[in-house]
Amino acid sequence: MKLNLIRRQPEAIGVESFIFKPEGELAWKPGQYLHYVLHHLPTDDRGSDRWFTVASAPYEGEVMITTRLATEHSSTFKKKLFALKVGKYIEISEVEGDFIIEDPKKQLVFIAGGIGVTPFHSMLKEADHAGEKLDVILLYSNRDADIPYKKEFDGFAARNSNLKIHYIINPERIDADAVKKFVPDITKPIFYVSGPEPMVNDLGDMLKELGVEEARIKQDWFPGYPAE
Repeated sequence: MKLNLIRRQPEAIGVESFIFKPEGELAWKPGQYLHYVLHHLPTDDRGSDRWFTVASAPYEGEVMITTRLATEHSSTFKKKLFALKVGKYIEISEVEGDFIIEDPKKQLVFIAGGIGVTPFHSMLKEADHAGEKLDVILLYSNRDADIPYKKEFDGFAARNSNLKIHYIINPERIDADAVKKFVPDITKPIFYVSGPEPMVNDLGDMLKELGVEEARIKQDWFPGYPAE
């Protein structure tokens, strides 16, 4: 299936969203991702394929990719993406991923590093639209105070007293002390961890050391990004 680029929008300094309209019917659950193909030559050793979380909410009917701006060291895929003009298209294949909310009645802790917040944006925006008062603590680590989606997140929290958001800005880190400070009882919630691969691995290990059972930890790894 093809996705046609209908607009682009900045989310923060160095972060941009690309919003596409599917040419046919497309359904996904918040937190899932798509396989994208952007044909270009020449390609580097990472090729023409990527996997991005769908950052938009399913009710919107549009597919949004949010990513950091290309630099001279970026892959040829990202350079091609950032050169994409409105009206052009990208190809996708199947919807994938099990990083989804399986029981919305349970207590949830979302832990995000940088651009790894995209699945949580989809989850919280869908819940806000549906009037669903998820019981969530969001710990969101970012490299600086210019935080992607912050205005939206603050709006979600204003409409849902069960949603607590804690922004953790560099040089502060999400560590064991932060988890113990912001999560009153770690024995109850399901923990969702998303972000750069090294961060997700480290936080998964840390949660287990704190006594969180592996069955209550869900992880979503973003390859190719440094830890925030």
